[in-house]
Amino acid sequence: MNLRKSVLFFCSLLIIGFSGCGGCQSGKNNAVLHNPKPKLLTPIFNADSAYNFVENQVAFGPRVPNTQEHIACSQYLIKKLKEFGADVIVQEAKMRAFDNTVLNIINIIGQFQPEKNDRILLFAHWDTRPFADYCRCSICFRCFQ
Repeated sequence: MNLRKSVLFFCSLLIIGFSGCGGCQSGKNNAVLHNPKPKLLTPIFNADSAYNFVENQVAFGPRVPNTQEHIACSQYLIKKLKEFGADVIVQEAKMRAFDNTVLNIINIIGQFQPEKNDRILLFAHWDTRPFADYCRCSICFRCFQ
């Protein structure tokens, strides 16, 4: 009786071992084990390039809405994102400032692999504020009103 139990136990181990191995050609798990990693579709970060892109952005000068610098910089950012393969969404809107000035604003959204659920979300201001919240400088006319 002990020999019979030992043989059944050994056969059970063999069946479990072979069903879990990658040698079988049938089964769902083999497709996962043998598929190559998906190709990376996002750009690789490079500190020197990142610094250069920031330098290029700042070189436009103050990027205040309603100025040529604002428009030129937005076009530069859109072009660069597209060159890196991003799906680019441009949102344009008019906002009214506290002094009733209408500001033409532009949101630029660059997205990589939008079909994925797990992604990193990064927000940044690329433009320049048209005025400070609080300023005591000697050249800002808003400080003396």
